[in-house]
Formats: sequence, structure tokens, C-alpha cells
Amino acid sequence: MRHRGRFYERIAFTSLLLFAGLAFAKDSKLRIHVVPKQAYIFIDGVPYGPGGRTIKLSSGNHSIGVYNYGFAPQVRDVSVTEGEVTQAEFTLQPVPGNVSGPWGRLQIEGASHSAILLTGKTPDYFVGHGDEFNHGGAFLPCCIQRLIVPPGPHALTILDKGGHERWSGTLNVAANERLIFNANNGHQKVKPWPKGADTGPLPRFTAGIASATVAVAPVTGSLTTQSGKINCGDSTQLAWTTAETVERAIVSDTGTLKQSEASGNVSVRPLKTSKYDLQASGPGGTVTSSATVDVNTAVQSSLQASPNEIRYRKIGEKVLEQGSSNLTWSTSNASSVAIEPLGSVDANGSKSIQNSPTQQTNGAVNETLTYTLTAKNECGGSDTQTASVRIVGSIEPIPELPLTSVFFPTGLPDQRHPDRGLVRSQQLELDKTAEAFKKYLEYDPDARLSVLGNTDERDSNARNQPLSERRANRVKEYLVSVGIPENKIETTAQGKEHPLDAATVKSLHDQNPNKPDKSLGTFQELVWAYNRRVDLVLEPKGERSTQYFPGTASEARLLFDSKWPENTQTVILASEKAKIPVEPDPGKK
Repeated sequence: MRHRGRFYERIAFTSLLLFAGLAFAKDSKLRIHVVPKQAYIFIDGVPYGPGGRTIKLSSGNHSIGVYNYGFAPQVRDVSVTEGEVTQAEFTLQPVPGNVSGPWGRLQIEGASHSAILLTGKTPDYFVGHGDEFNHGGAFLPCCIQRLIVPPGPHALTILDKGGHERWSGTLNVAANERLIFNANNGHQKVKPWPKGADTGPLPRFTAGIASATVAVAPVTGSLTTQSGKINCGDSTQLAWTTAETVERAIVSDTGTLKQSEASGNVSVRPLKTSKYDLQASGPGGTVTSSATVDVNTAVQSSLQASPNEIRYRKIGEKVLEQGSSNLTWSTSNASSVAIEPLGSVDANGSKSIQNSPTQQTNGAVNETLTYTLTAKNECGGSDTQTASVRIVGSIEPIPELPLTSVFFPTGLPDQRHPDRGLVRSQQLELDKTAEAFKKYLEYDPDARLSVLGNTDERDSNARNQPLSERRANRVKEYLVSVGIPENKIETTAQGKEHPLDAATVKSLHDQNPNKPDKSLGTFQELVWAYNRRVDLVLEPKGERSTQYFPGTASEARLLFDSKWPENTQTVILASEKAKIPVEPDPGKK
């Protein structure tokens, strides 16, 4: 049983060795060659040490960074294959030119091959490793190792291989002094360094067999603005220039704009007066520069109405007069403009407006309409202006048009006197009609009057037809004489072809508001008197005149008489108020 146990132990141990061997066989290697040979290697951001070397890595892609102060760093991805040795060559290019003092010196002891970073904690702030800055052979010029920096505070970070942070803090290095810093215990000692005052421009990096000098350049930077004063909504350019910087950012109260390039410009559009700060850093320290952009948030505007008083007239549903006013406005430094009650408008413009009153009832119109312009911008600026337009005029009902038939004496006008027979009372009725019709034309310019001449039934058509024509023409002439346009009147001679029969006359006379107090004659004479008339018709509506005999007029008996007026009878002429004798005519109608 003891031998069997040992056998199984040997099997297990052999299996363990085989597994370990297989695991070791899977390791991948990266062989890195660097120029210059002092260059420091970072893999995936972790320090691995100075100089070319072979490094065990897991297979896959890795970010390889090679840094040496005074040279442009190289960072690239390298794919490492499982079980193979991958070769990688890095040749850094020196940064041309020298840097000038004043100088201070930083001596770092006890850091061996640890990475030395100034100002920042990323590889871009690498200035060398500890073995380059530990003074070396103090009395052998060939072996001097020194870190020369601009005077001032320096944030020092020491990273051991593998990325462990050994020490981090700020050291103040004075001009022409040597600050000796022990990385093991943090102790500091300051000694004079008079050579600093005599040291002229230096290359960023020099190295010998056992010596190295790193001269860290001071950082510089400035920020300027294309325009220090802008209106709201406008933009301006910020331009920055830096030297010897690793990181740059432009900071304002609205955020931080990181910049990848050492110099450049960016467009900004502040909504208020804003200060912009350039913050830049490099191994040689930090630098800040500021620029202010003054934003004009004030809005200016104007609004005018011309004319500020307009006319308005409405009859019924028809607007006969509606004046217009022209609104003119202008704004500056505004992003939105509105005029109440018009709504949104352009920043500058004009608009013709026709105003209607709010009043709906009949009567005089006297209203004031107010337009309010409000201009704003996104920076919080605003301005308000008003302009008023007064509306004066009237709203009127549709004019009433009293249409009354006109009556003539028997036989008038005759051929010899075509201007006679329109007695004064009938002229007055036509005056009322004419005055009302002129107002009605304002409401309906297309309206017209149709004048229909009639006679009683006596005598022949040959004599009655021209008589009815003379009566229609006489009425037309009178209407024209009192201001009715001639083209608004049309005449029709109906002779005796459209008489009012006895029943119609009786019905009319019973309703007649102008019925005489006592009878003027027989009923037959009444029928004839009713038919010696001229009717008026309003076109195109077709409204006809009332056909009531003027029984209360002073000329009622003359108009009623069925006989031709005697020599002693007088007739009031259409064109005169004087009484003149009328010669007898053989026709009686």
C-alpha cells in the first residue's frame, strides 16, 4: 500500500510539472529595440524601465510607448503572438533647438530606474529615470547626471516599475540652487548652484558614457480673442498659442474645451459676457492666459404707424371705405420679433394693414387700435414699442328708399309743353326719392331706377302711348336735375296697357294714408286718376313704388280732374313754382 501511494504521488507531481511546462510554453515575448538607448518604455501606460529589453507579455494587442525627454515620443499598438517573440523597433527623433534659463537644478537620489514625471502623471510628462538625475560622479566631469528645470514649483511624481507610485508632491526649485531630494525618505536639502547663472542655452537632452543632462524647457502660452465685443447671437474666434505643453484646455463658466494641438483657434458663441482661461501644462510647469468677450445683450427697436388715423364706413354688410395704415419697424440685436396682433415678423420690415373696428352696431365709429412690438434675444435682452391707429367713421344701416308713384293732371305733359304737368307736391316726392336713392347708390352702386309711364283708359293707343312716354321722360329729367346720374334711370312707356282695375283701385284707396277728407269726384274718376301716374321700380331688386293717390296734396283736385285744365286753371310746372295759364288741348286723358 505504501508503494502504491508513492506511485500516485509521482503521477501527480509529473502532471503538475507537465502543466507548468505547457503554461510556460504559452508565454509570449516582446523584444524592444530603442534609439536613443536611454529611452524609457511604457506598456499599456505602465512603466517598464529604460533601454531595449525583452518583456514577457500576454498575447494580443498592447500599447507600447517609448519616451525620452527632448525627443518626440512614439506610441503604437503592437500585436504579440502566443508562444512567439515579437520584435519592435522604436527610433525617436530629437526636438530641434536649445532652451534657455534661468535655471535651477533638481537632484533625485534613491529612485534608481524609476520613472520621473514633472507636473503630470501620464507618460507625456516623463523627463527621465532616477539613475539619470542622482548626481553620479560628483567630481568626474564625464559622469555628471543632472536634471535642470525652470525656477519655481514642480509637481514631482516617481513611478516604480509596474506603475507603483513611490512619491508624489511639489518641490520648489530656486534659480541657481540645487535641490537634493531623497526618494526613500522624502528629505530635501538645498545647496547653491552658481553654475546655473553662467549656463547658457542647453539642448534638451545630452548623454555620455555615464552622464546625462536633461534641460526642461519652460512652458509658454497665450490666449487672444478676435473680437472682444460682440452682439448677442454673434460668434468670435479664440486663438491660443503654446510651447512645450502636453495638455491644453480653454475653460469658461459653460465648460471646458480640451485642445489637442499646441496652437489653434476655436469659435465661441457666448450668451453673456464671458471670461475664457487657457490652462496649459508640460513637464516645465503650467501656464494660464485669459481673454474676455463682452456680449451686448441690449435690444433696440422702433415701431411707427402712418397715417395714424384712417377712415372706415360700412353700410349694411358692405364696407364702403376702409383706410389702411403702414406699420414700419426695425430692431437690432434681436433674435425673435413679434407684433401683437400680427404674430411673428422679420427683424426689420413694413406691412400695410387694413383695420376694422371691433364695434358691430350702427353708429359713429371712434376706436384706437394699438400694435405692440416685442423684440427679444437669447441672451435675455428685450425691448417693447407700441404704435396706435385711430379708426373714425360710421356703421350705417341699409338706406331706406321710399318709392312713391308720381301722378299727372289729365293730358299732361302735352306735345307742345313736354316739361309741364309735374306739379310741386310730386316734385317733393321725387326729391325724397332722389335723396334716398343717392345714398342707396353708396350701398349698391349697381342699383338703377326703372320709370314706367301710364295713362288712363280714355283715348286711343296712338295718343296714350306717347303721352305715357312724355310722363316717364319728364320724371327722368327731374330726377337727373336733382342729382341722379342719367345712366341710372331707364324709362318705359306703357300707355294704357297696364291699368289698375277698379278692384285694385278700391283696395289701394281704402289703404291710402293720403286719402282726402271728402270725395273729389266719382269712383270712375278716381280709377282714372289712379292710372294717370308714373311708377318707379328699384332694380335689380324689383321693389315697386307705392301707388297711393296724393289726396291730401294742394294739387289733389287738379290731379283728380278728368277734364283738360281750363284757361283759368293753373298748373305748377316742374321747373317753376309760379302759376301760369295752360292752353286747352283737344285730348283728355
